[in-house]
Amino acid sequence: MFFYWLSKIIFGIFAKTCLRLRVEGRGNLPAQGAFILAANHASSLDPFVIIAAVNRYIRWLVIHEYYDQPYFRWFLKKMRFIRIENNLPKEAFRALKYGQVIGIFPEGRRCWDGKLGPARPGATVLAERTAVPVVPVVVLGSFQALPRTKKWIKFSPVTVRIGTPVFFSKAENPAHQDIEQDNTKKLMQRLAELMY
Repeated sequence: MFFYWLSKIIFGIFAKTCLRLRVEGRGNLPAQGAFILAANHASSLDPFVIIAAVNRYIRWLVIHEYYDQPYFRWFLKKMRFIRIENNLPKEAFRALKYGQVIGIFPEGRRCWDGKLGPARPGATVLAERTAVPVVPVVVLGSFQALPRTKKWIKFSPVTVRIGTPVFFSKAENPAHQDIEQDNTKKLMQRLAELMY
């Protein structure tokens, strides 16, 4: 935990001085209790500026391809981020049970053009099974600062915009097979609304 909060201070200094970080809607964040933070993913900067913007401890779900790389693994373990491969990890459910915050990028990977891409249902499935709210968050300007195709950061303004929490419940009719897709579409619509 100490390593996380120390890193948060460092991220905050960098984000405020180099990226002129602005945070909108911070009052929408639950002050306590579990929730899922679901964000767009336009840049490698996204998780770090969100950490700088949010005054809660976030346990990000990190795709195994990054988690298993030796030069990332040490840092990700120290931050207590959660490795994800094919299925939602049990550790994510346990974290929510104990009132922690799970961070997830529904798109799974960084986009190529700064726009929202196709989403996977992980965030809403996790929300359905745990009955915790999802807080939609968008990072604006991170694509301009560090797109997927670039290696060097351009010091341009970045804004983290936080939306109101939303609950995703299971369908009352068990025959409704598309509930996960419907809920995922609703979540992505929320993210799209926050971007404009």
